[in-house]
Amino acid sequence: MHHRIHAAYHQAKFSRSRCAWLFIDDVPIEEWLNNHLEYPDLDLNGLSLMWLLDEEEDALAQRRFAPAEDGTSTPVPLLVCGDDMDFDCFVLMTEQVIDGETLHWRRFGLSVSSGLEVGITTRWDAENRSISFPLAEFREALEDFYRLMKACEK
Repeated sequence: MHHRIHAAYHQAKFSRSRCAWLFIDDVPIEEWLNNHLEYPDLDLNGLSLMWLLDEEEDALAQRRFAPAEDGTSTPVPLLVCGDDMDFDCFVLMTEQVIDGETLHWRRFGLSVSSGLEVGITTRWDAENRSISFPLAEFREALEDFYRLMKACEK
């Protein structure tokens, strides 16, 4: 079963204003993950593609989110601590796998490594909670996200 993913404006709980955001099945990503994973208060965390204070960490998040080649696996930082907005605090990771025309988030866990090594060492959940998206829809959601983000900056 494929889930839907798209980009739109959203005001996260920790934010003072609306900004570009990703949604899964029409629910903001942090709220969707909070409802489907067993981590407390995920809905208080921020999307790693937004507001990372370190430019190198920001670039790393964008590179890891971008779908790689078919048959590859990439550790992707999804959510970060809304107070710190960096990779040195809480970072929820997913293993992003490309399988033909489908992008899977195979498993979730917490990064044990920090900074530019985020996700290199990850404490993966014992329970596998994979979710899948049509690859073309995921790419379109990322393109829309970056377009909305640029519009916010003006």
